[in-house]
Amino acid sequence: MSLFQENFDFVRPTSLDQLNDLVKEYQEKGLEFAFSAGGTDVIPKLKSQPSQLDKFISLNGLQDLNNVKIQGKRISIGALTTLSDLASHELVREHLPTLATAAHKVASPQIRNRATIGGNIMVDNRCIYINQSSINRECHDPCFKADGNVCHLVKSARRGDEILCQARFVSDTAPVLLLLNAKITIIGPNGARTISLGDLYLKDGIDSRSLQVGEVITTIEIEIPEDTSLHYEKLAIRNALDFPSLGVAVRITGNNLSIALTGLNTLPGVFHANSSNYDTFNDMVSAISTQAMDFAKTYQQDFFPRGYRKSMIPVFIQRGVTSILKDRQ
Repeated sequence: MSLFQENFDFVRPTSLDQLNDLVKEYQEKGLEFAFSAGGTDVIPKLKSQPSQLDKFISLNGLQDLNNVKIQGKRISIGALTTLSDLASHELVREHLPTLATAAHKVASPQIRNRATIGGNIMVDNRCIYINQSSINRECHDPCFKADGNVCHLVKSARRGDEILCQARFVSDTAPVLLLLNAKITIIGPNGARTISLGDLYLKDGIDSRSLQVGEVITTIEIEIPEDTSLHYEKLAIRNALDFPSLGVAVRITGNNLSIALTGLNTLPGVFHANSSNYDTFNDMVSAISTQAMDFAKTYQQDFFPRGYRKSMIPVFIQRGVTSILKDRQ
């Protein structure tokens, strides 16, 4: 039996003005709506977790948001650019090769042909207790994210806690974009605004993004780095399909070190270390590895054992450092 909801209207605006007009109209009428870009996240969710949607808004008609271009010393990436196009684009491979690598590591070729960069940085947080069909979820009480009153990972959690849901952050591209100090432009009924990508992410696994209802990401802007000393590595059961059980991006700027993590908490972790605060470079690597391990919340919601995932953090950091230093020789 299909659980896919069939009683909502499909709309496909062709301009941002038309999109905003539709959103304002639906909000004034009290209608429930959802956005879809590539649809690789939202369509499976609608199939497995029926909702009371009135309108389904496809963003694929906004062709101006499907591009990569240089503007001065910055690269602008439209939010509807597919991960396949991003991974193979000449400008990205030349100026942001690690971003191309991270995009190529997402899911499978078929999914990358549909999935967008905007969708990947907005991908819903994952947990084994919520990311299954409503029929399968009948074997346990509904969790907070399913409008229940329990977190199956943290039994002591209660409504009102600062972090109610521990569903984990799983974007592959976000760690690299965070180390590149990416900014995103957002449009909505109240106009446009630009924020740092890091300001998009919130602590709770349910309300995990700072977008307001009706807002969408239009572009991602990155200042072209003077060097490309970045590395991204991903731990997953399979090379294709799987979300990262652990993802580590490493950047060395001069003698300073920055890392960004995915798959280990409700939001990405970003850490910076200044070489002037340490006696040796290895001391700096060790210290930032300790910070990263302290950040990790490795609840048992993954294929790999909790201890293994945590122990691989300093390994991936060291691999990134070694790879970058080797490329510099």
